[in-house]
Amino acid sequence: MHTGDQEVDVAVEADHLARARTLHMDYEWREACDEFRAAGGLPALGVEDVERFAECAQIAGLNEDAINALERSFEVRAAEGHVRAALASAFWLWQAYNLNNEFAQANGWMARARELGPDDVGGEPGWLLITMAYGRIAAGAYDEAGVLLARARATAAAAHDADQLAFSTLLTGRALVKSGHLADGLDWLDDAMLRVVAGETTPRATSLLFCAAIGTCQMEAREVSRVREWSIALGSWLDAVPPFGGPFYGNCLTYRAVHLRLAGQWAAALAELQEACRSLADGAGTRLIGHARYELGESHRLLGDFPEAEAAFRAAAFSGGPTQPGLALLRLSLGDVPAAAAGIRRALGESAGSGARVDLLPAAVTVLLAAGARGEAAAAAEEIGSLAEHFASDSVRAAHAQALGELALADDDCQKALPELRRAADLWRGLDVPYEVARCSVLLATACRGVRDNEAAGLELESARQDFRRLGARADLAEVENMLLQPGVPPQYGLSPRELEVLRLIVRGRTNRAIASELFISERTVHRHVTSILEKLGVSSRTQAATHAIGQGIVSVAP
Repeated sequence: MHTGDQEVDVAVEADHLARARTLHMDYEWREACDEFRAAGGLPALGVEDVERFAECAQIAGLNEDAINALERSFEVRAAEGHVRAALASAFWLWQAYNLNNEFAQANGWMARARELGPDDVGGEPGWLLITMAYGRIAAGAYDEAGVLLARARATAAAAHDADQLAFSTLLTGRALVKSGHLADGLDWLDDAMLRVVAGETTPRATSLLFCAAIGTCQMEAREVSRVREWSIALGSWLDAVPPFGGPFYGNCLTYRAVHLRLAGQWAAALAELQEACRSLADGAGTRLIGHARYELGESHRLLGDFPEAEAAFRAAAFSGGPTQPGLALLRLSLGDVPAAAAGIRRALGESAGSGARVDLLPAAVTVLLAAGARGEAAAAAEEIGSLAEHFASDSVRAAHAQALGELALADDDCQKALPELRRAADLWRGLDVPYEVARCSVLLATACRGVRDNEAAGLELESARQDFRRLGARADLAEVENMLLQPGVPPQYGLSPRELEVLRLIVRGRTNRAIASELFISERTVHRHVTSILEKLGVSSRTQAATHAIGQGIVSVAP
């Protein structure tokens, strides 16, 4: 090649490199990767540009490029004696291999990192301490994790390493939360997230830290207010950067969607989850897609899109993600009570840890009551009460009060149900969770009818109807519309909700044995309800009760 051609090639590569650096600074990570390749790729890049390439590739989900660049930067930094920079590359390699389910290689890189010894100024290897703390937290050795993280924070502060300091601070909070020291743990989480929101951390760390903080607040601490606050901050950050795809982006979208759904922005949540599933469908994202698909199923279920919900839950299961309690609630909506009960019982039997159980138990109360398993439902409600004391969380307190209200309704004690359901509604309202408020309104309407206050029942149903219509909750809206069209039992009859169920089945010609089977209660209980129904309606036979119920509009004619 002529010297002139070589000079032109060098100039062209220099232009590509300059553009790559600019795109990196402008958060155009995927385009930056193209320019780094056009500038000659890894063999032609200096180590600082190799590290920029690695960050861009990792954020954009280009896992192979990221791993190659990180391995190159580790080797160069280690050979130069720049231990701190080499350790940072080893940490991100550890993250990349873990995300790809290649745990042996992840551990291998940390073993290589240990061989480097102290960092550049003789300090402890902070990133290595952080990875060790991850393992201690996973093993439940929270005190040991705390000791490691305190050393990592000291190293990070001495080195002015913002990423390392934010990681070690957040993990300190997570270890405390998981060990039951919620207030202290949340303080540490807040400290870490203030650093993130202030823009002190790099984009790669920012995306991971947002997801870790929101996930801890949502699943471990049940802190709805913090989930909301940090999700809004995450949304602001995502809106400020170009969409970049890949696992980091998809995971961020999943967590933001959970907040949007809680806040009642269901259409936006659905769109976010669909995009999250697309971003996580390939490569390293497949490890995270199970969670996104489960949340997508929940959104479809709440919207009343039952076939779509079924498909999403199945896809979540195939991806190793959760299916409960959403699948049990879907089965209940479709009328398959035995399948709903079997699913929730299986999930409860497998679940370990307060965070996992508090997700399942409120649904378990609803499903088990529908299955006639009043004793199991009561035990689930009692456990929610214990967890409410553990978490000191308004969302768990609300779930407990709602469960107690459902139990009282199942016992035909509407007067007892009312204060519990009112308390639950007030707590959900304070947390600004409109769907749960509306569900409480439906339960309150049932209780009000049971105490013969049909006017109050109507007001509760109208409120629920407005909320369900705004949310797009089609199945719930249909239920409320049906209740409004059949305004219930005239006050002089005073039939309980369970007696109404029995009466509807009498109208349909069911025997006591058939009613017992369908409602999952004993024949003796059915006989007691029938006797009460005849007495309240002032009739002497089942036939007269059915005729009277249809004539007075108490129940509709069976299809």
